[in-house]
Amino acid sequence: MDLQELSYRMGYYMYNYDHFTYVHNAGQTQFVDIDLTDKACRFCGKHYPDVKFKKKAHAISELAGNKEFVLRNECDSCNGFFGQKLEDDFSKYLGLGRTLSQIHAKDGVPSYKSRDGKTRIDFTNKGLVIQDTEGSKNIEHHENYILFHAVRDTYTPVAVYKALVKMALSLLPYEQMPFFLDTVDWLKEDSHLSSKYDMGSYQSMIERYVPGPMTLQMRATGFIRKSNVKNIPYYIFYLEFANYSFQIMVPCVCKDELFSVKVIPVPGADETGGPSYGTSKIKFVDLSKKTKVKDEPIDLCLGYQTAERYDVAGITIDELLNKEGIILKKRLDINEK
Repeated sequence: MDLQELSYRMGYYMYNYDHFTYVHNAGQTQFVDIDLTDKACRFCGKHYPDVKFKKKAHAISELAGNKEFVLRNECDSCNGFFGQKLEDDFSKYLGLGRTLSQIHAKDGVPSYKSRDGKTRIDFTNKGLVIQDTEGSKNIEHHENYILFHAVRDTYTPVAVYKALVKMALSLLPYEQMPFFLDTVDWLKEDSHLSSKYDMGSYQSMIERYVPGPMTLQMRATGFIRKSNVKNIPYYIFYLEFANYSFQIMVPCVCKDELFSVKVIPVPGADETGGPSYGTSKIKFVDLSKKTKVKDEPIDLCLGYQTAERYDVAGITIDELLNKEGIILKKRLDINEK
């Protein structure tokens, strides 16, 4: 780790931004908005009883493993719209990583099935169980690690970006919301293909993949530009969970002037005192594309300490689990190639 570079990045955010942070504490519900008697939705502005607030609205997607950050002031209509328009693309972007990182969503850790039907991965009370058909090219077995060659399901990049923007606005202090009315309007457009807003200068992401079995505690941090600072993005959002961190600039048309600045990666928890299992991989991802992306390859590496391997054929997954299949007894490392 370059300590001088890390110190610069920390100083950059301390000097230029105020910040707020939510930390997942494993069991305690954290409400983002106060439960107002005259309740209004932060995304459409409509009041109860014109809109209902019966659904449990998660400020961070459950797909990322959030069980605690709950938004009380998101109406059922807006909740349904965002779930339908954005959640599926975010899920497909994470893909196999949700299984290997053992991210517990609403229905537990999702199983993974390769597109050719030759590979399946399940998370059970016995560990990760991997089925791989003879002749498959989806998995490479090496000493103490397995390399998975996967393909993301078809997704729309701008919808992934919008999903992260929606999370950023869900946690934003409510008094800041009037500055983001155009952003909300843009999020709620019916089509990703056309828009009355030009958000192209924002639609990129810094993605970090943190290797190791000690997955990151979920932490969401918002950085709001200080009043005496100009020409840098007004709002930067940073989300850590499992083996991932995502950093985006959140569109703020009324606060941002034209800026052309190198985006500085937020220092991650693994860089500031967390356990290290290897070098984090940082990449800049363009999420501006409005059309679907098909057959995007992704390689993930899973290290392990011990595993049991069985050659089986013609049995069901339940029978395989009873035989214990290929079970990773103790997960050691996970990495993205």
